[in-house]
Amino acid sequence: MRPQAVPVTVLTGFLGSGKTTLINRILKEAHGRRFAVIENEYGEINVDADLLVKDGGETVVQLTNGCVCCTVRGDLANALNDLASKRDKGEIEFDHVLIEPTGLADPGPIVRTFMAETEVLGKYFLDGVVTLFDAVNGERNLAESVEAQAQLAYADRVLVTKVDLLGGPGFSPTAEPASRPEGRPTDAADELVARVSALNTMAGVASVDTHRAPWDEVFEKLLELRGYQFDRVVFAPQASDAQGGTHTRGVGSISFNAETPLDGVQLNRALAAINERYGEALWRIKGVLAIDGMRNRIIVQGVQGLIQANPSTVWRMFEPKLSRLVLIGRELDRDWVLGLLQGCVSAATNAPPEH
Repeated sequence: MRPQAVPVTVLTGFLGSGKTTLINRILKEAHGRRFAVIENEYGEINVDADLLVKDGGETVVQLTNGCVCCTVRGDLANALNDLASKRDKGEIEFDHVLIEPTGLADPGPIVRTFMAETEVLGKYFLDGVVTLFDAVNGERNLAESVEAQAQLAYADRVLVTKVDLLGGPGFSPTAEPASRPEGRPTDAADELVARVSALNTMAGVASVDTHRAPWDEVFEKLLELRGYQFDRVVFAPQASDAQGGTHTRGVGSISFNAETPLDGVQLNRALAAINERYGEALWRIKGVLAIDGMRNRIIVQGVQGLIQANPSTVWRMFEPKLSRLVLIGRELDRDWVLGLLQGCVSAATNAPPEH
C-alpha cells in the first residue's frame, strides 16, 4: 500500500526571532510527535550528543525523542526524497517535516519546490509557511530587509515572539518572568498583532512563547494550516471583508472581492499582466474564484510568478458566487492591480446572454 503524503511546514523568521530556540525544543523535549527537521548547512541547531541514537558522520540522525535531524548539503528535493527512501526502508520514522531556512533566507524557492516538483508532491504536501516575528525588532527588520518582508509575505501563520519584552498596563519589562502576569496581553502587543495582520491579510497572527509555551499550544499554532491546498482555500478572519489593502515598508497586501462571476479570458489576461510586471516580486497569491460559465470554484495558488489554478467543488444552486483574491508582493500598485481585476467583473457583466 502506497504510504500517505507527509505534511511539511516551513518555519522561517528573521535572525533573533526565536526560530532556533523553538526547533531545539522540538528536537530535545518529549512531546510524543515524530518530526523530521531539515536544516541547511548554515543552520544554528546544535543537538547534544547524548540525544543521538546514531551518529556516524551522517547527515540524517535519529534522536532519542523520536525525531529526525537532517542537514541539507545540496538540493532540497534530493534531501526530501532521501528521507522518504529511508522512511520506506524502515531506517527512520517521522510523521511531519519541518524545514528551517536561515534567518536571512527568502522562503520562496522552498515553496516553489512543493508546487513544481512532481516527484516531491507524490510523497509530501506543503501544509504551510509559519513565520516567527520578533516583537522587539521585527518592524525594524521589515524596514531594512527585503528578506524579512518576504518571510512575512509567504506566511500562512505569523507567530509573534518576545511579546513579554513589550510594555503595557500592569507590566514591567524588567521584571523576572515569574512575577509577570501570565497570559495577559498588553496594549502594545495587541497593536503590534494588528499591524502585522494588516501587512499579510492571508495569515492568521498570534503570539507564542518559544521558551515556555506548552506543546498543545505550539502544535495548534504550528500545524494543520492547509495553506497550500489546490482544491480549497482558507483565509484568515481579518481578510474576509478587506476590499482594499495595505502598503507598508515595501510589503503590499491587496484584497479583491467580487459578487459577480468573472470573465475567464479577461482574468487570464489580468493575471498574466500582473505576473509580467512583478514576477518574483509577487510573493504570494491565493484565491477562490467564480468564473462565468463554469460550474466549479477555481482555486488559485501562486508564489514568485508561478501561478496554478485548479477546479474545486461545484457551486450549489442559489449559492452566491463570490470571488476573493489576495495578492502580497513588493511595491504593488494597488489601484492598477484592482483596476485590472475589476475589469474582469465588467467583462462578465457585459457579456451577451447565453442561448
